[in-house]
Amino acid sequence: MKKVLKICCGEWRNASHDKRELSVVRDLGAEVLVVAKGPVSGQEDEVDGFRVIRQSSRPLGGRIPAGLNRVTALFTWAAAVRRLNIDVITGHDLSGLLIGWMSNFGKRRPAALVYDSHEYELERAGKRSRLTRWCVGKLECFLMKRSAFSVIPSGIAADEVQQIHKLRDRPVVVRNIPPYWQLDPAASAEVRQRMLAELNLPPDTFLVLYHGKITPDRGIENLMRAVSGRKNTAAVILGNAEKQSYLDSLHALSAELGGHVLFHPAVPVEELRNYIGATDACTSLIQASCRSYYLSLPNKFFEAIQALTPVIASDFPEMGPIVRQYGIGILTDPEDLDGIAAAIEKLRTDGDFYTACKENLKRAKEELCWEKEKTALQSAYRTLLNSL
Repeated sequence: MKKVLKICCGEWRNASHDKRELSVVRDLGAEVLVVAKGPVSGQEDEVDGFRVIRQSSRPLGGRIPAGLNRVTALFTWAAAVRRLNIDVITGHDLSGLLIGWMSNFGKRRPAALVYDSHEYELERAGKRSRLTRWCVGKLECFLMKRSAFSVIPSGIAADEVQQIHKLRDRPVVVRNIPPYWQLDPAASAEVRQRMLAELNLPPDTFLVLYHGKITPDRGIENLMRAVSGRKNTAAVILGNAEKQSYLDSLHALSAELGGHVLFHPAVPVEELRNYIGATDACTSLIQASCRSYYLSLPNKFFEAIQALTPVIASDFPEMGPIVRQYGIGILTDPEDLDGIAAAIEKLRTDGDFYTACKENLKRAKEELCWEKEKTALQSAYRTLLNSL
């Protein structure tokens, strides 16, 4: 039995994308392991049926500067991976792939590498100097040319990366789409009642949802401003914040705008469908702060489709064609407050349009599900595992 290892430098708890990938590998008959961050190196636990081996990101201790700890961790993680006798290593983003490549040094039979890029790495979110961007580009090119194949969640990004790095093979495009969801209208109705009770608003209130990581450039502030003062309309912000200071700023903005915003912590993925289904529209108003965001196809966008909830989305090159093709919502400029407000109002007041979106979502739900999306990934892994 072939052994396949996922390396993730995060804690690997709510890693739905990775779990779908590894389920495909396991269905092909391989043994699956995960190496991820933990407080103590060598500890093991199980996450959703996957064996996870933990490695510390601070092998030198908490008093040593973070930068030196991170560099040292590359070597300690690579040494730990090397001892596992793995056939295939799939790296979660560039850091995971680098550790996998380092673990192959001097091995008679090195593990095959797979690059699982969750973002457009060349221009992803976060401030980077010109030198850092140049180094990242060179490293990505070097490692991709030594990988059996690469996976990218955007077709446009895949084309650009292939051209920039002069790759022989185009990266495999696998969008971050959830499996087909079986919905429970009664459970969603119960969640909706709780939301309205917390907001102290009537049953006919139009609830507009943002769900996902609470972090800048996701259009959260513009959603809050767009519903402010609007009749029978409220926003629901569902998720956990990366930084408490940012969440505090959103609460302050809500108070300044006069409320009608419900903040709710993230819920388990198996319950998420009930929360999305409890709302009337779902936003994916990601802002173009970097090219990775501009070309993004967030899994939250597809989760709205699986929950049969009309979307208000940024009119960007990847999301836009899907909304237009299926007729499942409204596209707008994520920076245009008037446009966002008009989109909300149209979905709230135009019954015929809203009903059409709901009907169109049924077809989109059938076609945009993991059961169909995974075929390209299955083919790539089947070919790789059969070649070993």
